[in-house]
Amino acid sequence: MTSVSKILENLDHEDGLEISKLEKSLKLTKKIDRDNLGIAIKALSKLGIIQNIDNDKLTINNKIEFTRGRVRCSSKGYCFVVREDQEEDIYIRDANLNNAWHGDSVIVLITKQALKRKAPEGSIQCVLKRYNDSLLAKVEPDKSTGKLKAYPLDDRIPVIIELENEINLIDTQNSKDKIYEIKIIRFPIAQLNAKGSIARELSLNSGVEGDIEILLSKNKIHKDNEAPKISPKKISIKGRQDYTYQPSLLFQSWESSNSPSLPALFAEHHEGGYRIWIHSPTVSERLILGSKLDNFLKDKGEIICLGNNWTEFLNNSLNSVSQFKVNEENESISLQVDINSKGIVTDWKFSLSLIKPVKLITQNHIKAINKRKPTSKSIPIALKSIKDSLEVIYTIIHTSKLINDSHCGSIKLDQHLPILERLSELHKAYPSRDFNGWSKSYDCNDPQSIIDIYIRLSNNILAKHLIGYELPFIYKEYEQIESSSINELTKSALALDNEIILNIDGSLTTNDLIKSFDNSSERKIFHKLIKHIIPGIHLKLFKQNNTLENKSFMENLSEKYIEVPWSIPSLNYWNIFNQFIISTLLSEGKNKPSSRSKETIDLGKKNSWNEVKWEIFSNKVKENIDNHANIKLIQHLNQIRKQSKSFRNNIISIAQGREAQKIIGKEVTAIITGVQSYGFFAEIDDLTAEGLVHVSTLGDDWYEYRSRQNLLIGRKNKKTYQLAQKVNIRVLKVDILKNQIDLELVKNKDLDSINIESISEIKSSNQ
Repeated sequence: MTSVSKILENLDHEDGLEISKLEKSLKLTKKIDRDNLGIAIKALSKLGIIQNIDNDKLTINNKIEFTRGRVRCSSKGYCFVVREDQEEDIYIRDANLNNAWHGDSVIVLITKQALKRKAPEGSIQCVLKRYNDSLLAKVEPDKSTGKLKAYPLDDRIPVIIELENEINLIDTQNSKDKIYEIKIIRFPIAQLNAKGSIARELSLNSGVEGDIEILLSKNKIHKDNEAPKISPKKISIKGRQDYTYQPSLLFQSWESSNSPSLPALFAEHHEGGYRIWIHSPTVSERLILGSKLDNFLKDKGEIICLGNNWTEFLNNSLNSVSQFKVNEENESISLQVDINSKGIVTDWKFSLSLIKPVKLITQNHIKAINKRKPTSKSIPIALKSIKDSLEVIYTIIHTSKLINDSHCGSIKLDQHLPILERLSELHKAYPSRDFNGWSKSYDCNDPQSIIDIYIRLSNNILAKHLIGYELPFIYKEYEQIESSSINELTKSALALDNEIILNIDGSLTTNDLIKSFDNSSERKIFHKLIKHIIPGIHLKLFKQNNTLENKSFMENLSEKYIEVPWSIPSLNYWNIFNQFIISTLLSEGKNKPSSRSKETIDLGKKNSWNEVKWEIFSNKVKENIDNHANIKLIQHLNQIRKQSKSFRNNIISIAQGREAQKIIGKEVTAIITGVQSYGFFAEIDDLTAEGLVHVSTLGDDWYEYRSRQNLLIGRKNKKTYQLAQKVNIRVLKVDILKNQIDLELVKNKDLDSINIESISEIKSSNQ
């Protein structure tokens, strides 16, 4: 089976393509597949999306201004198409959806231009690529016919799927606690409903592993994709910088045997400051761009944390040869960084290298070091095995604090998760990863929080290096927080008598706002509110050209802290891609103007690009990079990021929900974390799980919502419910699939009577 997207990709040529060559390109050998292609071509021609040119060749019709994008629907039935060109979203009425579902890639024809505050309207012409080849659903027999029908759990897909399976395949009497993964056989067309078959049954009561299977299916994450049986490329040791003499160290907090491998570090005093080495496991040198193994990694996108273990990302052979091992020689890509006594970078150099780590530093080691008195001469038992490396560790910890204080590239906030075994790996800092637009606050007791500082610094240095050489890279772009959101948060802070100091010009940045809450007793509440307004990040591709966007990017470069991830290729594909660019520069870049020239330039050194007056790559290498550095790659990787972010949020929520199920009906304390007109949200103290107390359950009075003070107030009794207020609540219901916890307020009768008496006394004294 092929998609419209693949057809159009192959027809994206000015000269066009003959049908026979198109069939060959799509690898269609069966007659039924070729016939289906003919039907698709006929339909696309009628819509005006493709056209015939000389000698019956097909090409894309550029005369009609079609727009591509992805369908985004809400649970309330509103549908938009988010455009690939990042222009304003297009509103789609139900009649113009053309059987497209939430998440589908589509082609849209704009039917009405934007007017004032109204979005443009459009009609979906065809679906380029379906997002849901399977989905989770409840299965029930039709009351009139008895045939099985599936109803998707995702309320953004309000369709009915007819099932081909016989009714005796499921136990309809005991299906209350079961959901089903439905494989789509036929998507809806014209008046015909979608058809599907039951792929597997999933129980809501199968423990931690069962929950993980449900969430993997829900987020379209395939855990067991078979890797191609291809051996990684062998790396030549010739010409590599030898750092095997250096007692470099591995820092790791994750304890699972299949957790990602991380860089090695070494640091020493140097000319009044410090010299630091970040050694990265080299994966890119073992791959060929466009090969089966490269495409496999590109499709997987990234490794996923399952709570207390991980999915596979690198295949076994690639992971085995690239992972750093203690007391063994390992090929690496190294970055040497010089910083001054204030943590400011003064120089750097990239190189292909060989290293030999001597110790693995764990969380127990770091905690023992932080407990040890600086003047103590005795070495605790926990540190005996690493006593020869203590000086290096102290230097690494000290310099990480210096760098953390001098660089404020990302927003840092506290993370509050329930202490559960099923979430053990999530409690550790995740180096260089920003799931929600912010990263964990610096934690000197977490080895991965320490190396996170160096990794982010190295990401920023690579950005500057590749920009200097005008080479493409994938970087993380932080979306701007709307000023209106900051104003609303400021109102909440002032309502709770929190002092906020503005800058001289009257402005307030997010980091300034976070600092103003550091000494507040409601710090946890404010951090939660800040997390709600941070829009997140997405990946973008930088390619040197003369577009206005790139010119603006270059002009603002000195003001931006850009991160180009590269040093942890065991995490995701964008690390591998960026590592490929720097490793190619070091291994295949021309370091002199001609073969006869005696003087060479070290292409890994800072500012070396200023001395290069020639083409750095051959045409073949340049063409290879250009072919793979494209917007489609970025769109795919951003979709992968979105899936993994959703999975991470879901796995935390389902763990909190399972714990909340254990206390249904019990009275517990909670703190109000948000107030709306329909009720207030409260976080259960021990679970850090948030639930809703609906205003309809506060039956003792009519409650008004006052947005300025962020509170609910009773019209008669003047009771108030506001941010940071402690309340006693009872868990009523937990919906595991929707991540919803319903709460009710436990009313204190004695306190209520005291309040009524006090109000009566005040009234009588005023009369």
